[in-house]
Amino acid sequence: MSRKGAEEVERLPFDQYQRYRLVSDLLADLDGGARELEVLDVGGRTALLRRFLPGRRITLVDLEPSAERGLVLGDGAALPFRDGAFDLVAAFDTLEHVPPASRERFVAECARVARRWVVLAGPYEAPEVAEAERLLQRFLREKLESEHRYLEEHRTHGLPRREAVEAQLEQLDARVKSFGHANLERWLALMCMSLYMDDDPSLRPLAGAFHAFYNRSLYDSDHAEPVYRHAVVAAFRGAKLPEGRWLAAPAVAPRGALAEVLGLASELVAFDREREAWRSEREALRKVAADLEQDVAGHRAALREAHAELDRKGRGIAELEREMERERGEGRAAISALEADLAEHGRALAVLEADLAAHRTSLEGLRGELASTLAAAQAIQDELRATNAAAAAVNLTLGERERELERLRAELRSRWRNLKRALRLRKPPPG
Repeated sequence: MSRKGAEEVERLPFDQYQRYRLVSDLLADLDGGARELEVLDVGGRTALLRRFLPGRRITLVDLEPSAERGLVLGDGAALPFRDGAFDLVAAFDTLEHVPPASRERFVAECARVARRWVVLAGPYEAPEVAEAERLLQRFLREKLESEHRYLEEHRTHGLPRREAVEAQLEQLDARVKSFGHANLERWLALMCMSLYMDDDPSLRPLAGAFHAFYNRSLYDSDHAEPVYRHAVVAAFRGAKLPEGRWLAAPAVAPRGALAEVLGLASELVAFDREREAWRSEREALRKVAADLEQDVAGHRAALREAHAELDRKGRGIAELEREMERERGEGRAAISALEADLAEHGRALAVLEADLAAHRTSLEGLRGELASTLAAAQAIQDELRATNAAAAAVNLTLGERERELERLRAELRSRWRNLKRALRLRKPPPG
């Protein structure tokens, strides 16, 4: 592991560091640090075990997904692997979150897919452990006004019984040994300090330094009874069990280490007193901030509505501009057509004007001809009147002559009658 990677591991929350470091130390005791073992981490979607065992072939299985490579989605009580698929099967603070009705199947499945070892690390049922967790939950509720999801599951599910787990593994032909770690009083105090610092953003950088201090200086001595966590190790098919000699050593912290923790605790107590002093002011500021946020939210809503209205108007303007452009185009086309028509009419007008001039000329000629015609007509009329007068005179003379002729005819008829009568008178009588 690189120096940077080691520093990152050392800054992990001490409670996480404890569980993974304990199992990695036991594994080193088992195989001497060999890297060829195949390991299954049940409930390991965070892949933290890979940071403690770099270079090992570690498969992850979990009910919940994550972005970690090689994660298999599966239930620990029905593992999707063949029998004896892994040298080591491990679960870290997982069994207590399995519903009680499924715990025996969970343990049996871990044993089924393990060739050599099963390690089940976590808190197990004990009055002092339950009391420590109860006190921690009380601290969270009363001091930090929060709840802890996993501690609540411990309470509702109940912690598993270590004796029952050990007995079940032994019935599965394993040799079993348990190793305790995390002194309970120290664990409770450090958990309160850790959660307190994590609750306040201004203290979180200090929390990282605090965890690094514990992980470097206090982990090795943190196994004095009573302990919070046990690692139950089962060895199958003649595999050896870890000895865990370092856990049998006196649980003596390095000189001055606990004083550092006590000093930090004192500083946190002082900080808490100061925080209580300005808590009301902070609450007032929070209320002001909430009011401001509400006002800002209202302004943002109004601004969004204004932007929406501007967008609507912008779209309307754009549509009007497009309509105007279409109308301009149509107008330009109409104007062009009118101009063409006007030019055509101009040309027609020129032709008409030329025709009109010719017609005017013709009209003048016609007027002259008409005047001559009228003069001739007048002469004809005069001649006609004279003729009519002459005809009237002739008619008068003719009438007189016809009357005279009629008189002569009448006289001639009279004479003819008289002659005929005279002739009859002269005819001699028959003989």
